[in-house]
Formats: sequence, structure tokens, C-alpha cells
Amino acid sequence: MNRNMVMAMMSGLWCSPLLLCGQDHWQQQVDYRIAVRLDDVAHELHASEGFTYTNNSPHTLDTLWVHLWPNAYRDRHTALCEQMDRTGDLDLHFATQEERGWIDSLDFRTNGEKLTWGYHPKHGDIGWIKLAAPLVPGASTEITTPFRVKIPDGKFSRLGHTGQAYYITQWYPKPAVFDAQGWHAMPYLTLGEFYSEFGSFDVSITLPANYVVGATGVLDDPVESAWMDERAEEPLTMTFSGGSAGFPPSDARTKTLRFTQDRVHDFAWFADKRFQVRKSGIDLPRSGRHVTTWALFTPKNATLWNDAATYVDESVKHYSALVGEYPYDACTAVDGTISAGGGMEYPMVTIIGNMESREGLDNVIAHEVGHNWFYGILGSNERDHPWMDEGMNSFLELRYMRVRYPHGRLSIDVPFIRKQLNEITDATRFQSEMGYRLNARRNLDQPLSLTSDDYTEINYGTMVYMKTTLVFDHLLAYLGEEMMDRCMHAYFEEWKFKHPQPSDVRAVFERESGKDLTWVFGEMLRADGKLDASARKLKGPNLTIRSKGLWYAAPFPVTGWNGNDSLGTVWIEPDSIRFDVRSDPAKGATLDGHPSRTTWIRTETLPWPNADRIRMDVGNRTLDIDRRNNAVRSHGLFKRGSPLKFESLLGIEKDDHRSIYYALLPAWNGHDGFQAGLLFRNTTFPAQRTEWVLAPLYAFGSERLVGGARIDHHFDRMRSNLFQNIHLGVSGRTSSTFHDHDASAWYTKVSPSVQFDLKRDPLTRPWLHTIALRGVHITNTAELFAADATVRSHTEQGYVELAHTMSDDRKLHPTTITTTLTAKEDWVRGSVEVEQGFAYNARNKQLRLRAFAGTFLGNGGSRITNGLEAWGLSWGPEDMLYDHAYLERGATSGFTGRQYSEQQGGFKTPFLQGGSQTWLASMNLELDLPIPLPIALFASMGGAPVTIRSQAGTNIETELYFEGGIGLPVVKDVLEIWFPLAVSKRIRDEEEFLGRSVSDRIRFVIAFERMDPTRLLRNLKP
Repeated sequence: MNRNMVMAMMSGLWCSPLLLCGQDHWQQQVDYRIAVRLDDVAHELHASEGFTYTNNSPHTLDTLWVHLWPNAYRDRHTALCEQMDRTGDLDLHFATQEERGWIDSLDFRTNGEKLTWGYHPKHGDIGWIKLAAPLVPGASTEITTPFRVKIPDGKFSRLGHTGQAYYITQWYPKPAVFDAQGWHAMPYLTLGEFYSEFGSFDVSITLPANYVVGATGVLDDPVESAWMDERAEEPLTMTFSGGSAGFPPSDARTKTLRFTQDRVHDFAWFADKRFQVRKSGIDLPRSGRHVTTWALFTPKNATLWNDAATYVDESVKHYSALVGEYPYDACTAVDGTISAGGGMEYPMVTIIGNMESREGLDNVIAHEVGHNWFYGILGSNERDHPWMDEGMNSFLELRYMRVRYPHGRLSIDVPFIRKQLNEITDATRFQSEMGYRLNARRNLDQPLSLTSDDYTEINYGTMVYMKTTLVFDHLLAYLGEEMMDRCMHAYFEEWKFKHPQPSDVRAVFERESGKDLTWVFGEMLRADGKLDASARKLKGPNLTIRSKGLWYAAPFPVTGWNGNDSLGTVWIEPDSIRFDVRSDPAKGATLDGHPSRTTWIRTETLPWPNADRIRMDVGNRTLDIDRRNNAVRSHGLFKRGSPLKFESLLGIEKDDHRSIYYALLPAWNGHDGFQAGLLFRNTTFPAQRTEWVLAPLYAFGSERLVGGARIDHHFDRMRSNLFQNIHLGVSGRTSSTFHDHDASAWYTKVSPSVQFDLKRDPLTRPWLHTIALRGVHITNTAELFAADATVRSHTEQGYVELAHTMSDDRKLHPTTITTTLTAKEDWVRGSVEVEQGFAYNARNKQLRLRAFAGTFLGNGGSRITNGLEAWGLSWGPEDMLYDHAYLERGATSGFTGRQYSEQQGGFKTPFLQGGSQTWLASMNLELDLPIPLPIALFASMGGAPVTIRSQAGTNIETELYFEGGIGLPVVKDVLEIWFPLAVSKRIRDEEEFLGRSVSDRIRFVIAFERMDPTRLLRNLKP
């Protein structure tokens, strides 16, 4: 780090402590003048920029931090690439130089004087500029620079091109925000947006004359405006002829378009020669000022987008009415179907991703146009406080959809439950609630107080967008529409163009409503507790309520009935004891000055002495995580809880009853033959705290009852600094292992278990640690059928297993390390298994390594009672603890004998040698070929002790084995076929002795235990 860099960093940090001294609100201003030329052959921008920076702060500045965000696409070491790697998108990591992008040719000057500048020591998309002279409060400085942008491929993020369709966003040098919290220099991210200074833009764009351009600002060109008006009247064209990928040739003539705008903090533009145009407009209801609206779209989506400009009209009208009047003269929606940044907002212009219906397009346009109010006009810091932009805007989107589509239905289509989905009303809210519950029900949610970059990919959507929507909808139901609108209008008018902070939102809402809203701003928007309010007892007008999961009592509505007559709805106000959580709820806060308490029991007096039943939250407007305990009756046998209902096959959770799902269940294995039975379960979406599955079957081959069952309880709502979750369970299964006319054999397995998931931050501490303890009791029963009697015998085996697994499932280098101790009455053994993957291209083709080592502790191996307890390099359709499901357990020949599961030595070739009662070690390698088909090469090497007996005595030597071949890992670890082609000499000798051919080596994996649909939700990555 050079001296200038050190001084620049110090100058950006020295004033931070002084910023806490309580100055009146102030903010900086940046006014831009940019001239840019598009080279649509080289896919480059050539530009010159000048900006005037006005220091309205009370501090003297000698350095500016600037964002150089096109450099986010330069290489593998940027924050953008690291974030994409983390979320499993490897496109940028493995991009070619031609696909990447950057900004260069920078030369910052003031009045012709060259300025010293450099890059942030960690982030190449952040720079610093040493000013020619200290910039005192109230003064301005003008800085100019040329620059060139190599436009990246559009598949990565927001800036990019797809052929000659251009998405020009975050493309110019832009000073970072300097406010009361200090400098906000931040690297570019996909999950996480922007925070910029307000000012004016005067941008001139030069490009071939047949491009259609949509941009921030108002077009200052009468000729171009007339041309756009003409195109808006042209009939739809469904296809374009000529040119690569449907792009017409670029006109040899060029045009220069000038766009200007005040009071915005960013400038984006989009250009495509194929764009068709539709124009509309709206007169704002308060001022009567006219806003012109545009829709630009490609021929592919012409029919869908024909009315899109009117959707922009409705969005501007809706947000102007509910938030505040739109202050600009134009608003544009652009079809960006083939851009990776589709569905993204910029001042006065938005790009929309691929949509399948007009209602869906209307919905997304409303959301993206709505960002003009929160990200745009208010200018909240989305990177640090994403709920203030994405969350509050999603709430207004919900209100928009309720008005526009009061009978709207879910856009998703799931076989077997279409009728249930079509019956859902308030579909937009339902989707938000199901999204929130996806991870909240598994205790994998995250607080809303985090920065954008702190969220997992799923939680960024389900928490920031969806949970915030639910929180504000809860507040809307509590305050009422009139008061909510008053609060929102006051917030907008007081803070437009001023960069509000979370405390500013709270201050306005509490002032306008006259209510203490700690329950919203003190925890719901800061922590990750789960509200679960339940009705416990109804006696006369007295209702006893239990509220769990939060450090406060949130308000909720109660509806009463007498018989079939509704008595009305009243709101239960928050408990008089209210606490804020401490500043870091993500780390497990406690109540300020009080012991941590998350269960509140209270009795409320209702205005209905004659109510015989009540239900809380009838309209589904609160954040309650489970409404099935919201009803209580004053009399009857079962006063509390929801009734049970049987439902066929699939379903989603209902608020008014608990469901048991049933389905016909056919099955087959080589010993029991065809089986038929019923599957009963309570597993559904979202996840249940107690989940159970019962699958009784009758086996027609063995003529006996078989099947399995399990029950698990998950501590999904615990608040702990140590554990993310605890799972208690017990499972059982029985199946035949042999059957013919003379004999029959079967096993019965019962396994109680407990698993501890340790707390982790999935981003900063990506290793997931689990500790699992289980007991396994296996009873093997055999029957011999004689002419006059049946002889039955039993053997019983009991095992205890303790396993610690640490895993990092990021696609670039996925790793799993499992350490296991298994004990029986007479022996103890331990093993370590390491699985490591190395992705080598964007399609996630990998080199996979696996290593295994196991040993008996002491001389316990000499006391094993059956061969399944010994170590083995090669395994067929069998395992010691009966964990795997096989087509024919124990088969040694035929098709079913070719099935195996990767365990211990992990060899794919079947052979009898390589067993051990002491120790065993192996290594397995798989290499995916870089082709679209799932074809891989493999090799294994392993060693085990071999006892050599001769006239000279007994000697123990280590024998090495190896194999290699090719295979089809169609679904890794689930469905695979392997063809060993080369094996070591001892394996070949065994094959020759047993009369096996090379084709007898072919084996396959069908991991039925990994296909259990009742566990899919629990296993979903957070």
C-alpha cells in the first residue's frame, strides 16, 4: 500500500467520530455532465465525464471515494464474483476475457491539473481521488475524466450486452455517499443494490441512428421525440429479419441524444435496434401535472407488452396516491428478457425480466416502477438497510395487486393441488407468507436488520422482500388504511431526496399514529423471533392468550361468534411491557435489563360476554407463523386446536384444520415381491414442527406386513447462541431378506436419534456442523418351514453411533468431512470420510475426491459377530445398519446384485477381497468430462491388511487394490451407472477364479433413501 493510499484512507476515516456529534441534516450534491459513444462492434463505451461535487457537510474533505463499478466484472477476485461463487453462480468465475468487463482510460483532473488517484486496497471497483486542495464546507470542486468501458456479457449481472442489445447501468465513475455515518464506498454486488448522492445529469449518447433508447431523464431532442412518437403508432411486429440473432444491421449514420434530469442519483440507459414502442401518459391526481409513460420491447414479447405503457400509468398513479406524488415528467419500462439483470430499477426507467402473463408483467412493472419512490426519490441506503427499499416497496406492490387484481390467483401450477391453489385469495400476500415460512419454519431465517450482503440468496428474497411485506401489512391492518396512508405520506414528504435512515421511518410513523410501534421497529424489523399467538381459554368475556417467540406482545385481531352470528372484530393492543432488542439481534440478544423471555401469557377482557368461540387473525393479516392454534371454544370436548382432516396425496397447510395426507403406495423388492399399501403423513408445506410418516404395506410375495414409519420433532423456533436447531426422532422399518417355499427371513429395525445443528452464519462461517447420536436395534428373524412345524429363530444386534459432520456446500469447492464412532457391546470402531469437489467450469463440472480411513479401536475387530461389521473396500446391496434401501438386499448375482451404495472403501468393482477386522483406507476420484452429457471417469485405490500363512509362520501385509473406468452419474449419489475397465491383479485373479467377465463389473446406484419426498423440504438449502 503506497503512502498516497494510506493518506486517502485516513482522510476518509478521520472525521467519522466527529459525525456523531448531532449535526442538523445535510447531504452532498453531485452534478454530472457525460458524453458517451457506443461502439456496437467492439461492445465498448467511449466517454468523457465532468462532475461538480458540492460539500454541504460541516467537514473539510481532501479526498473523494468513487465507484468504478464496471471493474466488478474484471476478474475472479472482485466482490461480485465472490458473491456469485457463494450463491452457486459460477458464470463470472469461469468467464472468458471476451465476456468480462471493466473501466479504464481514467485521468482525473481539476482545471486541467492532474489529480492523484488510486484503487481501494481490496476492491478494484472502488477508487479514491486526492483533491487539488481541501474542500471546505459549502465549497464545490469540478473533476473531469475520460473513460472507456468494456461492456461485459449480459448474463452476469445488470451492466451488459446480449448481442447488440445493451443494458448500460452503473457504468460511469460515481462519487460514493458521504453522510453523517461517514463514507459509503462499497463494491458492486448483484444481491445488494446502491446508495448514491442526489444531483443533476446532462448526458449525451451517440450511437447508430436506428437504435431505440430508453433512459433516465427527459429527452431533449425534438427530432428523436417525433421519431419515437411515430414508432409508438406502428403496428406490432412479431419477428425481425436479418442480422445475427434477429438484430438488423446498424445504420451507418449516428445520432446524439441528450437526456437531462435534476434531483436523481443515478443514470441508466438501454438501447436495442429491435425495440418496438408504446406511449401513454397520466395526469397526476393532486397537481394535474402530466407524466409521459413509455414501454420498449422486443418483437418476441410484442403481444404481451402491447399494453405495458398503461401498466406504467397505473403504477405511477398507485404510488403517487399511497406514497407521494411522482416528481418527474416521464417513466419508462424496458423489456430486458435476455439480460441477467432483468427486473431492476433506475430513476425514471426500469428493465423487466421474462414474464409469462399480462398479470405477472403488470405486477413486476409495478414493483420496479415503485422503486422510484423508495430507492429513487427517498434515496434510502438499500445496501445497509434493504428493507427500507425492497421491503417497503414490496408492501406497496401488495397493495397495488389487491386493488388491480382483487380476485387474482397464484401464478404457480402444481399438479394434484390446482384446486387448492385456485381457492387462495389475496394471492400476493399468500406467496409472501409461504416464502417467509419456508426458512422461518426451519429456523433458517435471518433478521431484517442485516445488510444486503449478509443474506443467503433465498433469505434475500424471503426476508427482505416477503417478511417486510408481512410486517407492514400487519401494521396496515392494525392502523387502518387511512392512518397508514397518513404515515406514509408524511414520511415521503419529510424525507424525499434526503436519504432517510431506519430511525427516521420509525419517528414519523410513531409521531403520526400516536402509538408506540416498538413491536414493529424494535424487533420485527430487527430480529428473527417468530410470532406464534395461541388462544388458550375462553370463559365468558375473558380470553387467555399465549404469545411465543418474541420479546414483546404484538397486536392482533380477535373475532367472536355466538353460534353462527359474528360479534365483530377487536384488536388486542400490545402488552404494556415493551422492550427493544439490543443492537445485534442476529447474535442472540437479550432483553435490556431483564431476563430473556419469549413466552407471554395474558388474559384479555373482550366486549362479548356471550361469545362461544373466537378466532385470532381471521383475515390472515399478522405475522403469526402458525394460525392453527388461533381458535378456542367456551364449551365442548375439544375446546382448543384445529380439527383433523384427511386429504388425498398433496396439499398445503390450512389455517383452520390439521391435515393428514394419504396416498396409495405400491412397492417391490426381490424378497417381498410386489407390495401395496397406504402412505399416511402430515408433512406438507411449510415444514411442520412435528413430522410423521406411516407406510404400512402388504407383501404378496412373502405374505407378510412390511413397511416403515418415522416421527421427528424439530425445535424450529428456538433462540440459542449455540444451536440452530435440534431434531429428535425415532424411525422403524421391516422388510424381508429371504423368502422361498422352505424358509423366510426378515429384519426389523428401530432407531431413536437426536441431531444438533450448530449455529452458523452461512456467509461468514459457511461450515455447517451437525452432531448426531443414534441407537440402532436390529432384529433378524428366520423361519424354516417343515411338514409338521415351523422353526423360528431370532438374532438381535444393538449399535450406538455418534457422528460429527462439517460441510461447506458452496459449488466452487464443496466439502464434507464426517467423523464417526460406532459401538457395539464388544467393540468400538472409528472412521473419517472426506469428500472434496473442485468445479472447473460454469456448468459445475467437477473433479471429486473422496478419502476414507477406518479402524477398530483396541482389538475389538476380533470380536465381530457377522461379516457386515467388518470393513470392506467393495460393497454390494447390503450395509451393517440397514440404512440403505435395495432392490434385493444381500443379492450377489443378477440385475439386483449389481446395485451398491458408496460406503467405506467406495470401490465400484464388486470383489470379495479387501475386507478387514482391523483397519482400511481408500481414495476415490471422479472427473466429469467437459461435455453436456453426464459422463465421468473414475479411479480408486485402497489398502487393507492381508494375513499370509506359510511354513515360516503368519505374517500380516498390506495389500493395495485399484480400479478405473467410466460412468454415468446422472444424478450424483442418487442415480449412477459405472463401468470399471481396469482393475488390479488380485481383483482380476478373483474374477478368473469365480468365472466372472468384464461385463460383470458393471454396477449402479439407485439411492431410494435420498428420494424420500417427505424430506425434500427439510433438506432444501437455506
